[in-house]
Formats: sequence, structure tokens, C-alpha cells
Amino acid sequence: MASLEKAGAVAMNAVKGSTLLSIQSENHGRIWGVQLAGSDGTERQMEVDASGNVVSGPRVIDTGAAEKARVMAMVKDSEFTFKDAAQKARSSVPQGKITHLSLDRYSSNLLVWDADVVTPDGTGYEVKIDAKDGIVTKNG
Repeated sequence: MASLEKAGAVAMNAVKGSTLLSIQSENHGRIWGVQLAGSDGTERQMEVDASGNVVSGPRVIDTGAAEKARVMAMVKDSEFTFKDAAQKARSSVPQGKITHLSLDRYSSNLLVWDADVVTPDGTGYEVKIDAKDGIVTKNG
């Protein structure tokens, strides 16, 4: 099965110069749904299968100028990549599997990577990683 990192890398390779905004395990782990931001803030969605092949997309999402500007500001302000965030989330929940990871800005202007992590016994954890300094701000 393609790892989160492999699926993200495949998606970013399909859209040169893009930044991963979110990735989510779908269809019982057989598909990764990926959302990217192009260099101009244009968002694209695609699906990558467990073998690491793009099976749908990339599809352009017409979000409008304001959303493109918001996305570009998040990308510019984030100093941690999705790979950095995935590594932090995994170290916060040993033996956990990340099922969702996304870059989000909250009303308090806090920019975080949100991760949903599930342990082998089925316990779910929400992990938040500050996208500027990599500090885990929530684990539970």
C-alpha cells in the first residue's frame, strides 16, 4: 500500500510546483484523496491508489480570487511541509497510522497541520502541529 508520503509525492509530481494542502485515506485505505495548491493558488484534487498511481485527476477547483489568496498565504506562512508534519504526528502517536492530514488556519490566525491518527487497537487521536515551528499543540 502506498504510504501517505508516497501518495503525496506522486500527487505533487503530477502537478509540478504544487504544495500539498490535504491528504486523506479513503475506501478503507485503498485510495488517497489529495488536494494541492499550484504556484498561483489554484487548487487541484486527485486520487492516488495503493500502488502509487494517479487514478483520477488532477481536477482544477475553481475557488475564486479570495480563496486563492488565502491558500497562497497559508502556503507562504507554513515552514513545515506535509512530510515534516507527518513525521511529527507519527512521533506523537507511536505505532499510529495517519488517516488524514491537512493545513488549516484558524480564526486565531494559528496555522496548523491537523492530523487524524489511528492506533492498531482503533483508538483515534487528533494531533495539531504548529506549521511555523513544528511544535505539537494538541495530541488527543
